[in-house]
Amino acid sequence: MITPGSAPHLLARLDLIAAGLEASGRALALLGLGSVGAELDRADRFSDLDFFVVVRPGQVEALLDDLSWLGGGLIQAFRNTPDGFKVLFAGGVFGEFAVFDEAALRGAAFVNARVVWRAPDAPADLPLHPRPQAARTEPLSAAQRAHHLGEALTNLLIGVRRFRRGERLSAWQFTQVYALGHALALAADATTPQPGWADAFGLERRFEVRFPAVAARLDACLPGLVGTPGAALAILDLLESLDLMGWQEAAGLAAQVRQEAREALADRTA
Repeated sequence: MITPGSAPHLLARLDLIAAGLEASGRALALLGLGSVGAELDRADRFSDLDFFVVVRPGQVEALLDDLSWLGGGLIQAFRNTPDGFKVLFAGGVFGEFAVFDEAALRGAAFVNARVVWRAPDAPADLPLHPRPQAARTEPLSAAQRAHHLGEALTNLLIGVRRFRRGERLSAWQFTQVYALGHALALAADATTPQPGWADAFGLERRFEVRFPAVAARLDACLPGLVGTPGAALAILDLLESLDLMGWQEAAGLAAQVRQEAREALADRTA
């Protein structure tokens, strides 16, 4: 029995989609992406069904207007971009797709695609943008490190002050979203990752697998809406642990954040 949302269930749905595209006569190829693309080894029951459809000239709107080629069992279809939809199928399979002609595909941003189905007359050189699993992102430049550090510290200061003013939502965003994002970019740059697929578009994807020691700090950095002062201190500790070039020059700003975060904690217990 195939478990809904499992890798076999996702692949079975892709086979249905491929059959529908072939029968339509409008398509040239079906490309799987993400965990149903070249990274199939990481597919599990929580994976999404991400794919591109490559169509014959002039057929984009025809396939977007009539989704019968998806193979039935469609519960919901939401057109989230001019090129495609987010969809939910019976059995819980959730997916996202875009429909391109060949020229548009060659200008699209994606990595590690896999040919699921190809028409006999499809171009032999459809772009797949493969990359090795062990590929490491380019190290940050000195200017990028300085930018991330400056943004992290100033966002922490803004967040703590907004918390003390009573603007807890904005405070949470500045500390536990903006500042933490910059801190994690610095941490990933300064840390050798464990083996695992890196995401080309989002550092947060599979972060726990690739950077387990840094991920162990996340609970302290993400205490929630009422925890901004503690979050600020935890993010400061993370930054300080990275032994960053430029940390000494930023010591005054870091000290100000630490002082005001401790004052905010004292305000809560007074």
